Amino acid sequence: MMGRRKGEVVRSFVLTLLAIFVMFIILFPVYYIFVVSISPGSTLATTEFHIIPRNVSLDSYREVLFGFSGSKLSENFTGTLEGSAHVQDGRLYLLEGTIKGEVKYGPFTGLVFEIPVKNLVFDVSTDVNAQGQLKGEVKGLFILTRMNDDGTVGFAIMRNVELKGGTIEGTHVSGPMEKYVVARNSGTVRFTRVGKFVNSKFFGYLKNSLIIATITVLLTLVFVVPAAYAFSRMKFFGREHVLYFYLMFTQVAGGLGIAGLIALYGMIVKLGLYDKLPVLSFIYAAGSVPFNTWLLKGYIDSISPDFDEAALVDGASYLQIIRHVLLPMALPGIATVTIFAFIGGWTEFILASLLLTEPHQPLSVWIYLLLGGIGRGIDWSYFAAAALLFALPVFVAFMLAQNYIRSGLTVGGLKE
Repeated sequence: MMGRRKGEVVRSFVLTLLAIFVMFIILFPVYYIFVVSISPGSTLATTEFHIIPRNVSLDSYREVLFGFSGSKLSENFTGTLEGSAHVQDGRLYLLEGTIKGEVKYGPFTGLVFEIPVKNLVFDVSTDVNAQGQLKGEVKGLFILTRMNDDGTVGFAIMRNVELKGGTIEGTHVSGPMEKYVVARNSGTVRFTRVGKFVNSKFFGYLKNSLIIATITVLLTLVFVVPAAYAFSRMKFFGREHVLYFYLMFTQVAGGLGIAGLIALYGMIVKLGLYDKLPVLSFIYAAGSVPFNTWLLKGYIDSISPDFDEAALVDGASYLQIIRHVLLPMALPGIATVTIFAFIGGWTEFILASLLLTEPHQPLSVWIYLLLGGIGRGIDWSYFAAAALLFALPVFVAFMLAQNYIRSGLTVGGLKE
């Protein structure tokens, strides 16, 4: 008896060690990427690796969430213009001065800048000649494409600038500026918290991903729930074969690969639906309906039909049965379908990169494009932080719905 118990203890200990080793192998890449994301100046092209990271830094996460690197800002601005100038023959010549401006998003200031300027010409509405210090208000379009690490303007353009309410030695002047202003490595620019959020590339792509994934989930549930109920409860011709044929057909169609993509691209363009986010959601939902219908049907099969019959006796319609009887009892199965549909819309990038232009592309395409120069000076800390932030919503969704998913895939509903 003691020998058997000792053998069971040893076996349990060995199985536990094996399980820990397997989990370590599975989770190690995730931990490695996390270490890279919090290590400044990390690179994958090295044999050196520290299990416990040194010089921990969250700069990569801040840069991903609120950085301006590689972005472009093009917004209207208002501000002031001061400097030495003179007016002659209906033109104002600014010899040297400074433009101070700000960009607003609603009531909030998003960006402030100060740029030195010289040799500007304005067409002003006055015939008086004057010379001295100019003070006035200006408005125009501010385009920023590069911002240096020290807060100076890397490259910016001010266009469509108009002088309003300006005075020079008591003479009122106003009018549009000729040409435009180019600023290179000069002046200063500063984003506020609101400005960093609005102009973050990450949040822009995140918005696109959330729109695509949310519409995909809604469309999938709209089609899958009634279809699964019909296949599970109703009797009609071909019920036993239609769904399995549909499943097989979609898999065969998917195997056509590049030919299917070309055909799909041609149809989308001819229908004028290119670069439309909802169209991508319809495609994703259509591709996930067969499998998710089969999955939810299996769960509904495990729910006793006595509940449906009781509802029919009470005068409920089929839609009322689905809403008041099926949905509450099939919640684990529906949660499982929701997660699968969300993952499909969140992670797909081939169709997204083919059917959407850069402003409308989701996070999955952006992260893939970060690897465009692999092996050529990639900021691996930045990429690792972006990859982990991309995976975070899926992880959170699984954590919140894990109990439903577990029962939806294994146990099933009420059984007779």
